[in-house]
Amino acid sequence: MPVSEIGFGCGPTGGLMIRAGAAERRDAVALALDLGINYFDTAPGYGANASECHLGEALHQLNARPCIATKVALSLEDLADIGASIRRSVEASLRRLRVDELAVIQLHNRVGAARAARAPFGTGALLAIEDVMGPGGVVEAFERLRSKGLVRHFGFSAFGGDMSLIERLIDSNTIEVLTTHYSMLNRTAWSGPAMGDELDYREVGKRAVSRGMGSVVLRVLEGGILTSPAPASMSRARRLASLMDAADLDVAEGAVRFALSNSKIGVVLIGFSDAEQIRQATNYAGQGPLPPPLRALIEET
Repeated sequence: MPVSEIGFGCGPTGGLMIRAGAAERRDAVALALDLGINYFDTAPGYGANASECHLGEALHQLNARPCIATKVALSLEDLADIGASIRRSVEASLRRLRVDELAVIQLHNRVGAARAARAPFGTGALLAIEDVMGPGGVVEAFERLRSKGLVRHFGFSAFGGDMSLIERLIDSNTIEVLTTHYSMLNRTAWSGPAMGDELDYREVGKRAVSRGMGSVVLRVLEGGILTSPAPASMSRARRLASLMDAADLDVAEGAVRFALSNSKIGVVLIGFSDAEQIRQATNYAGQGPLPPPLRALIEET
């Protein structure tokens, strides 16, 4: 699936597609499309359906059909009939987005050793591996939706969850897209080891790509930590900012170009607050990967 290397994150980080007015949303989407961005990532949980509704409204006004990725988040009650719950969620997303097919549907839930009402990260219940891969599970439901022409591809998130179980999902060769956390500050989805108390993603991004999966990364700016004065406890973030300053680079540019320097990553998701940030991101991408010596310094920090 041909996708732009910069993806438009329509969630609460940045929040443009949730909180901005209708004209600003439409103009931002039009600008993104004009600049070559064709991957829009949303979810029912972003703004209590507002993100999907607003994105659908803007694309309808522009008569545009880019690649839309949205998500399904299951509660414990939904697990009584996973297939029916997923079908209802996807059908509701299609109505809000005003389309008859999704480019990507993703499981928003995280996977753990046993079911729980809430996961430490993410949305919805914590699912067991059998809920995803077993009979009547998520993968089976996604495959059924694809056979009906409602979705083209499906994936799941590795932003949190049990990494050993995520490795099993990757190795099953049934999932097509992995969304994971990757930044200058936390590189463990592609190269280890973890430093301090950061989450260790055990190189699941590298593992997924080796299996032929598409790779989407989020939190390249660490939710603003890398672009704001780092708290005293974030000494590594301050050292990275100093590296960017010595290289005469804005931290946001360095962070985006660092992620884009990994040629195996398909889409770098960025949550935008305004149109200027869309222009900046595409300008950063146009500068190409970071110089290898600077990348090496970042890897050592």
